[in-house]
Amino acid sequence: MGLWKSIKKRTLEKIRGYATKVGDVTNSDDVEYFTPQNTAYWIFVGLFFLCFVANRLFYGDVQEPKYFGAVMQDSEVSENKTRENVMVYRKLSQLFLEMERFQQVERIKPFLLLHPGVLDSVPSAVPLFREHYVLSSPYGKRYHPVHQISKKHFGVDLAAAKNTPIYATAAGKVIRIENSPKGHGLHIVISHAHGFQTLYGHMESVVVVEGEAIGAHDFIGTVGSTGISTGPHLHYEVIKNGRRIDPTVSFNLKYEVYLNLKNPNYR
Repeated sequence: MGLWKSIKKRTLEKIRGYATKVGDVTNSDDVEYFTPQNTAYWIFVGLFFLCFVANRLFYGDVQEPKYFGAVMQDSEVSENKTRENVMVYRKLSQLFLEMERFQQVERIKPFLLLHPGVLDSVPSAVPLFREHYVLSSPYGKRYHPVHQISKKHFGVDLAAAKNTPIYATAAGKVIRIENSPKGHGLHIVISHAHGFQTLYGHMESVVVVEGEAIGAHDFIGTVGSTGISTGPHLHYEVIKNGRRIDPTVSFNLKYEVYLNLKNPNYR
């Protein structure tokens, strides 16, 4: 302790001597202000560095945070998780791209639980609220109510009140808006990822424009009875790699996946 006091005394004397020299040149007459122009400032600076040196002598180098290793480990786990999510998404994208019809989705369902967000880019919901429609005509061969002949129906008809809101079944881009009096009337076509497109026909109004990017479940227009129609309804089609496929299986796809995540015992 005697040695420490001796070092401290000599250091302070040197600091005072140096501060006095500096003060002779730059000292301010107003000593009440703590500025570089007065002696007290330089004494404080000297004491600060003295304490810093003493701390390093007695306590050594600055210690790493106690949990620094844990923080780094969490960062690595997060990075690995992100890499894993990317790999799962790419695999799911490949499987959806190769899929030809929705009946094949059963082999993909277990993987959807690992990355359900991929369904935002896949037609996987009903374009109308469930309580707002009745399935009036399914996909497949039927007797056409207007042409009075038996022919294949390449979509589904959802009967609903006029001006019922219609929602996009997946995120995508509006690629066509047309009005065909002898066909689907006012209708739009949306392009999605993985080779999917959707068509919404016999609409009363459209609230999107060609080239517009839209999100899953965005409002796109209202139900009508334009074109060849016997009453207000939505004609809905899913096109996969240029072929119109049965969309019925897709209506509950997203609902079932998220319900399974919430309740693992759900079947």
